[in-house]
Amino acid sequence: MRIKLILAASLRDPLRKNDPFMPLSLPILAGSAPGHDYQFIDLLWEDDERFDEPVDLVGISVRYTAENRAYEIADQFRRRGVTVVMGGPQPSVVPFRAIMHADAVAIGEAEELWPVIVRDAEHNSLKDFYVCSPKPFDPRGRTLHQINRYPDLNHVPLPLRRPYRKKYVFDTVYAVRGCPINCDFCTVTELFGPGFRTRSVSDVVAEINSFSNYYYLLDDSVFGKKASYDYYLDLYGAISNLKKRRFWTGQANLDAAADQKGRAVIKKAAEAGLIYAAIGMESVNPKTLAGSGAINKMGARKGGDVIAVMKEHIRFIQDQGILVSGWFVIGYEDDDIDTYFRTLEFCRETSIIPVIFPIKALPGTRLYERLEREGKLDDSKLVNFVHPTIRDADIFDALKRIGDRGYSFREIVRRTLYHLPRFPNERIHRTIFSLVLQSKLRGAIDVSKDEFYTGA
Repeated sequence: MRIKLILAASLRDPLRKNDPFMPLSLPILAGSAPGHDYQFIDLLWEDDERFDEPVDLVGISVRYTAENRAYEIADQFRRRGVTVVMGGPQPSVVPFRAIMHADAVAIGEAEELWPVIVRDAEHNSLKDFYVCSPKPFDPRGRTLHQINRYPDLNHVPLPLRRPYRKKYVFDTVYAVRGCPINCDFCTVTELFGPGFRTRSVSDVVAEINSFSNYYYLLDDSVFGKKASYDYYLDLYGAISNLKKRRFWTGQANLDAAADQKGRAVIKKAAEAGLIYAAIGMESVNPKTLAGSGAINKMGARKGGDVIAVMKEHIRFIQDQGILVSGWFVIGYEDDDIDTYFRTLEFCRETSIIPVIFPIKALPGTRLYERLEREGKLDDSKLVNFVHPTIRDADIFDALKRIGDRGYSFREIVRRTLYHLPRFPNERIHRTIFSLVLQSKLRGAIDVSKDEFYTGA
């Protein structure tokens, strides 16, 4: 079959023409059902000029920010009589909305679903929903194929990256799926489960050894939790033994720095080439941290000074030569407009790169369900959390001021100089990386006024 796989993206996505990471969802699909003529389209970089080419099946991977654009694309293909399947995190949490624009919707992880979908498409016997999850799914009278477990990651095929036309700065790879934290604003635990599932260390390392330069480890925390510390110690030890040294980046949590073995993982990660960690710190408001469940990621003891502990953990990670960005979401009921500026000051005090957003309640999260029950949602806007005291105009003003102050030339240089003596080697390379990274993050957090008010 001629299969076109599309990573959907809004035309106004801040990452458009600015995302250096190879999307892994499309190669995972192609690798799980090989033997077909695959074509990849990454709409963060490409336009839709290849949509008119002959094709038998279209698969569209959809994130939250791309939902409306994905529906437009799906409708366009279906008007031409092309079979369309939608999947990814957004269709997985709003499947009955997605099925209005697709012939089938994949819910959950796709490694074991996609071969079945392709086979059924070949035989004109597609079901409406394909589900990979141990949780029961009610198709509401529609047809269903369900695999009642999460995939065993030791028996999944390698991703097929060849169909990409573009060369990305960062390759991508994953080692672990699942997250036990279950923050109220996050869908990861819902989609991938509360337990850790790991790939064979040898398989992950072999994949990394095929990369030419930088790579991004897609795990939800590359420092892991207690149940996965031993796995990561083995993984990073094996990566360190590769003949060619490659720098890499990933997401992480602070709580590993509160544990002796967790600190060993952080040191091993740095030795294995971790150059930058994006850390979800979520808030500098202890009440918000406690209410959302995010306090479990900070490594603070109950009743202790969580902000002081966060600062201590940040310093430990930075002292290993790892650049840190702090990712924050602001706008819970216990926040006020000054929380934005207190967060910026926290970032300045700790010399972390500030990535500060207003809270967005995503479908499929406990936060979304709570706000919906309480009548505090307005999905017509980018910021859909209706706050009792914070005005939309004040949020927009705060974001602009944070961007201007937090990414001024002086602040970028100051942060870079702070890290310079902490870089263990290749200081020129790491300094250039720091400067480029901060420039990219500045572009990623920019939101135009039109986008802010329309939710485009």
